[in-house]
Amino acid sequence: MKKIITILIILAIVGAGLFSYFKFFKSDKQNTEDKSKTLAAPVPVEVAKSIKGDLPLYISSSGKLEAKKINDYTAEVSGNISLNVREGESVKKGELLFEIDNTDYKVAYQQALLEYKKSYIEYVAISEDINSEDLKVKIDKKNLFSSDNEIEKIQKNILEEIKSKDITENRIQYRLGEKEMALKKALADYRKCKIRAPFSGVVGNIDISEGEYVKPNDKIMTLADISTLRIKAKIISKDLNKLKENSPAVVFPIINDKEYEGYIYSINPIISQNNSTYAVVEINNQNRELKPGMFCDVKLQYDLLKDRVLVPQEAVLEREEQKLVFVIRERNDEKLAYWNYVDIGAQNYEYIEIEDKLEAGKTVIVKGHYTISHKSAVTINENTDKNKSKK
Repeated sequence: MKKIITILIILAIVGAGLFSYFKFFKSDKQNTEDKSKTLAAPVPVEVAKSIKGDLPLYISSSGKLEAKKINDYTAEVSGNISLNVREGESVKKGELLFEIDNTDYKVAYQQALLEYKKSYIEYVAISEDINSEDLKVKIDKKNLFSSDNEIEKIQKNILEEIKSKDITENRIQYRLGEKEMALKKALADYRKCKIRAPFSGVVGNIDISEGEYVKPNDKIMTLADISTLRIKAKIISKDLNKLKENSPAVVFPIINDKEYEGYIYSINPIISQNNSTYAVVEINNQNRELKPGMFCDVKLQYDLLKDRVLVPQEAVLEREEQKLVFVIRERNDEKLAYWNYVDIGAQNYEYIEIEDKLEAGKTVIVKGHYTISHKSAVTINENTDKNKSKK
């Protein structure tokens, strides 16, 4: 009986051990399978196509935007000012910008006009054998309108003065010149009271207040045409002969991620003491997104390589001192990332030239490929950007 009990106890212990072993093995196998599934999960990536196209090469520079046309206004006469615009306002050519109280200048102009008219009538009366009626016609043609009585009176008085030798003909001629100069000055001062826009632009830098009394040389405002902007892009002397006028340029304002196309308007041939000069880049700014004073990075095109196989900069990685791209291939409904070692050539800020070992039209990974390995399973992010449009 004891033997039977001992055998049963041994069988129970063995059975329990076998049960525990198989339970642990099954659990471990399940964990291994789960880990395997986790490791095999496709990695989300973004892609682009390798393309055949032209590759522009650039010299990098920087500078500040400037208005192509700009006027700074200061007062040229004294008086209380009336502003017709505000800062940031767009104006058309010919619109009134500001007006300085012109009462005194208007009176001075009218007085100078009267005196000039009198001197002119006197001059004509003594230099030509002419009657009062013909004299009036001549005066009217000069837009110095006068009544018959006024002309006749001036003519009579000056002839009497000549006859009595109170004045000479030379003095009358000289006096006419004096009065003409005084009239021109009075008219110029009168016109300085009303300032109109010489070109269409935007107003800024208003330094005075409405109704303020201004004196000559007081700063008033600035008018700038910002529909076209320019930037002086610094270049070193060794790059001077690489650049040509009218070549393309790309401008990158530091305030946003946009790029703006322009062209090289001119190149300064004079080298400064620090061995540099500059190229003037012109940019169309009809939408007025850009403003004078903005700092920008600038790319100046100096060459264009034709018909090259290109991939985006982000596609090229380095592994063990070799350049490679990940190319997507399909196998059994899976997308796999294959290492593709390449030799690279020239490059710009967007693209790298692939000299061999890769054809145009291949799908290459541009994001999400830093941690994956050869033949990793991937899934293409549906939100991936389409292939960049090459500049």
